[in-house]
Amino acid sequence: MSTLRKIDMDWDNPEARAELVERVGLQEYNRLFENHREASIVSVVNGYAIRPVMTRFGQLFLVDGAGQAFFTLKEAEHCAWTRGSD
Repeated sequence: MSTLRKIDMDWDNPEARAELVERVGLQEYNRLFENHREASIVSVVNGYAIRPVMTRFGQLFLVDGAGQAFFTLKEAEHCAWTRGSD
């Protein structure tokens, strides 16, 4: 089942995400989440996608694949540039 209409979704709300997966099924949910994840990328540095995420600490910039998030985009980009050079 493919949903062609835009889903207005609060991806930071666990209850809303649970309701969506129940409504559209796991495969469609995963497709929608991947579209959201790709659309939210603000920078790609050294092969690492960086995107904002909401946490209990407020908005952070997540370095996908690095397991790290930072308060500023500049810090996240620095992490991505220096990743693997230690």
